[in-house]
Amino acid sequence: MNTQQLECFATLAKTLNYAKTAEQLSMTQPAVSRQIKSLENELGTRLFQRTTRSVTLTQVGWQFLPDARQILSIYYRSREWMESFHKSGRSALRIGYADSHANWLISKILAPILATQKNIAPELILDQTDANLRRLSVNQLDLVIGMKDAKFSDEAIDFVKLRDEGFVCIVSKAHELALQCKKRRKKCVSSPDLWPHRQIIAIPPYLLKHTFSRGHRIIPVNDELDNILCATISEAYNLTLAGAGFALIPEHLALPHKELAFLPWNESPHAPMGIYCRGEAHHDNNSAICKFIIEARSILSSKSP
Repeated sequence: MNTQQLECFATLAKTLNYAKTAEQLSMTQPAVSRQIKSLENELGTRLFQRTTRSVTLTQVGWQFLPDARQILSIYYRSREWMESFHKSGRSALRIGYADSHANWLISKILAPILATQKNIAPELILDQTDANLRRLSVNQLDLVIGMKDAKFSDEAIDFVKLRDEGFVCIVSKAHELALQCKKRRKKCVSSPDLWPHRQIIAIPPYLLKHTFSRGHRIIPVNDELDNILCATISEAYNLTLAGAGFALIPEHLALPHKELAFLPWNESPHAPMGIYCRGEAHHDNNSAICKFIIEARSILSSKSP
């Protein structure tokens, strides 16, 4: 099926006259007939009833007409957008990220880039890290920002470490853990402080089985408690705000909230946090990806959310 077939079909459905259709489309009548016949053969059904005196739509033709018009509308709208995109010299920067709490960092990185390069058009893709890394491998994304995924391997893709990142404890200020720390004037927590309290564990679904099989865990978990598993940091935030327990989350995803206490965790392990991108873009100093990496490194080395 192609746009010329659909144009002939939609126009003939409107005019019900081959001569008028050919005139409107700047085609010959035999050419219009061939396009209609080709479309009918491809679909395996007749779209028009033809006699020597009239042309009418079949029932299937009537039902197909709205779909044909919608397909044409989408095609021409997309073509118009792409032509405008290229004429204006715009360059897409497709960014994958795994949690909405990373938006603060992405916006801070983009701000100085967009201030000097108006032609860059950012596209943000929120999805699990494994899914975004697959997109990056097939050139559907330009970069993926977040924690390093030990399961991912692609020789064409570089991981640029921005820093080794630890975990911070977040908990409602009304929770027993926060009240105990406040009473003791403790500004950080240790694992023994956390052990008696229920934990809210944010683990992406694709890592869940791997992380909890054979004792492979990034953070300690007291299995004797009724701990809660969730898929995103955003969910963990909501549950801590409800007083359901504490959560240990990567530092760059710890967004300030007036109802939450943020307590450094003394025994926190550290893991690489950074940006995945294609090797050639990483080493091109003029690329938007390289500029993104430079800005990200600057922000993370000097600021916190």
